[in-house]
Amino acid sequence: MKISPLLLASALGAVALTAQGQKVTYDDQVMPILRNACLKCHNPDKAKGDLDMSTFSALIKGGSSGSVVAGGNPDSSKLYKVITHAEEPTMPPNSAKISAGDIETIRKWIAGGLLENSGSKAVLPNRPKVDLTLASASTGRPAGPPPMPGELLLEPAVRTERTSVSTALASSPWAPIAALGGQRQVLLYNTDTLELSGVLPFPEGYPSDLKFSRNGKLLLCGGGRGSKAGLVVVWDIASGERVITVGDELDSVLAADISADQKWIALGGPGRLVKIYSSKTGDLIHKIKKHTEWVTAMEFSPDSRLLATGDRNGGVHVWESDSGEEAQTLAGHRGAVQAIAWRGTNLVSSAGEDGAVKLWNVDDGTAVRSITAHSGGAVALDIAHDGRFVTAGRDKRAVAWSAEGSNLRAFTFTNDIPIRAAFTHDAARVIGSDWNGNVSVWDATNGLLVGEIALNPLMIADRLAAAQKRVLEQEAAGVKAVAALAAAQMDADKFKAELAAAPTNSPAAKDLAKKSDAVAAALATAKTAVNPRPLELAAAKASVEKLKLGQFYTGLYRAREELVAKKREQERLLAENLAALAAAKNANNELTAAKKVTTTTKEEKEKLAARVKQLSDQIKSEEAKAKNAKSEAEKLAKPIITEQAKVDKLNAEYQKLKQAAAPAQKTAKL
Repeated sequence: MKISPLLLASALGAVALTAQGQKVTYDDQVMPILRNACLKCHNPDKAKGDLDMSTFSALIKGGSSGSVVAGGNPDSSKLYKVITHAEEPTMPPNSAKISAGDIETIRKWIAGGLLENSGSKAVLPNRPKVDLTLASASTGRPAGPPPMPGELLLEPAVRTERTSVSTALASSPWAPIAALGGQRQVLLYNTDTLELSGVLPFPEGYPSDLKFSRNGKLLLCGGGRGSKAGLVVVWDIASGERVITVGDELDSVLAADISADQKWIALGGPGRLVKIYSSKTGDLIHKIKKHTEWVTAMEFSPDSRLLATGDRNGGVHVWESDSGEEAQTLAGHRGAVQAIAWRGTNLVSSAGEDGAVKLWNVDDGTAVRSITAHSGGAVALDIAHDGRFVTAGRDKRAVAWSAEGSNLRAFTFTNDIPIRAAFTHDAARVIGSDWNGNVSVWDATNGLLVGEIALNPLMIADRLAAAQKRVLEQEAAGVKAVAALAAAQMDADKFKAELAAAPTNSPAAKDLAKKSDAVAAALATAKTAVNPRPLELAAAKASVEKLKLGQFYTGLYRAREELVAKKREQERLLAENLAALAAAKNANNELTAAKKVTTTTKEEKEKLAARVKQLSDQIKSEEAKAKNAKSEAEKLAKPIITEQAKVDKLNAEYQKLKQAAAPAQKTAKL
């Protein structure tokens, strides 16, 4: 079994040992070094750079420039770089480096996963699977077909008796896809057909904010569990694979975004902080303290140069993405800012609970335009490619506006107050969600309701049964339509024969002629009823095949997840085995050295004897741990082989089903 290099390095680092055979921890080894070299300037009373190093939690929290230690990665840790004088400002300031031994201890502590004490769990890095960064900001339509969901789950991760509420809604900029935050999942819907296109599980909690990348290839979700935990997840929209996870908040993330060049990921929430992470490393780059209330909205500019953020106090600030420095403060809202959207690289719009939607020039901080969009408060804002924008408010309306701010059309929420509203990719439709859990879709031109999207979709078995019922209904309707056409044709033929037999200009001929239009209309109606039936039936059958595939894929997906879980557990156990062996070897070396020590006094002999016993016990403990880990790993070998065979078999069957269903899918598209 091949062991992941990163997992192995992390596991070995987690048991980093000093010369005495102990784990390197903050309490035992690091704190004395910091007390001697750093606490004069970095303590609770004098936290230079907002960095307090006097306690473990304070050090991990970091300072005004962000985190200073990255578990498992000394070279990316600011603390390590400044004490080695590899980066300015060097520490201690105006002084030589701390001793090489102290530097090595701090290096081992960081590499070992930032252990607070001997009983702590290592903080290991969460590196992205791929480099997401682009050579330049992606703003225009990407070449080729628009990014669409590929083989994704169609089975809801959660299905409840009653629907919930969604505070997260986003439309792809280039594809007919809308993302809707549900219960522990994100639902992807085709905005042309209003059919469910995929389910992205979000077991960490509830999505609060969704954003597509500017090229439409990625989907970002910020959320979590209120007062418990928060994070940001980014998926590849085609494969459904998680490509990066950032953030480790103590509350749910309320607002998040990814820059157009995909270099930065920003988040904010009840902590009142704006945090900017590197998508390349997953490290926290900037931690910005300025907002006086919860951060509720944010968006990067199209050129990735700036980040605009808003809060519950009506504050709007603009930051430089690279430096984290403030570029502008945009003062004017008298209520919570609920949405922010850029229009070009120097114009940004904000919508607030004061009912106003404002357009700002970020170059000089002036308000270009302000409209009173909704009485009671504006809660949503989305801007189309052509500058038109849609808002939603507490007056139970969504409104489409021209680029100049003229009211084009209103869309009424009949159930409850809206939460979110957005244009589809082509601005042909408007999607809106309300506090009752209803998600409506309107025609943007005439304001008519097109349909609804399910926030709490049925399980795939129920949808399949309904689709199969539709096929039977279509078949029955087709048979009925064909019979009706045959009857209409017989009536038309009979009429034609009677008309031909009647003497010209006779009363009978004149009476028959009066019926001519009605007979022709009846025949035309019957033909019209028959003509679309084959296509409608093909579409219904294609839907059945798609759901059957989706049902089978659910089993394949779960089998893959089970296989991955077993492999990860085996890797963990093997790494634990190697780490325990390394610890035992270290202790054994020290034991050998200790036995060679010559003592003269009784006290020294007792201390040495105690140390020898301690090391002997430690060796036994580590060897037992190594043996147990290896045994448990070996026990997983057979289940992994069995699970792999199951996955391979299911995948082969799935590919056959796909091929068999392909003709039906092609006919439906035609």
